[in-house]
Amino acid sequence: MTAKGFLKAWWPAAVMCAAIFALSQDPHSGRHSDAVLGWLLSLLGMNSAHLRHLWDAPFRKFAHVVVYFLLGASAYYGFAMGRRWFYWLGALRTVIFCAAYASLDEYHQGFVPGRGAEVSDVFLDTSACLLALAVIWLWQRLWRRQNAQPAAT
Repeated sequence: MTAKGFLKAWWPAAVMCAAIFALSQDPHSGRHSDAVLGWLLSLLGMNSAHLRHLWDAPFRKFAHVVVYFLLGASAYYGFAMGRRWFYWLGALRTVIFCAAYASLDEYHQGFVPGRGAEVSDVFLDTSACLLALAVIWLWQRLWRRQNAQPAAT
């Protein structure tokens, strides 16, 4: 594989890793997520302190799922390196990569004022990666079935 091919395969995962690192070093993430949640609730005409408080924890966990779903999908893209069908070894490498990155991210958050490290977040992040892989596998399986050549009679 050429350097250009390698960069093409890995730039999405590198961008996701940089975004996760930037987000996890924010000591005011609680205020920022509250502002985003408030904005989303405003779109529904439901913005109140009570609802923001009620939805804060699920919203923050959902953000973990979205970010690590995207990291899992982009890391798989890098590990698969253009393979046409689902690459099981690449999927295993993706899970290990995402679990390791989630662990390092939580460790890093332990040193950021106002943040904390939670083992449960590592499990949630790794589960989001597994969800991304399941979606990729299912999509490829359905695409392959839909585009299969009919049997010759």
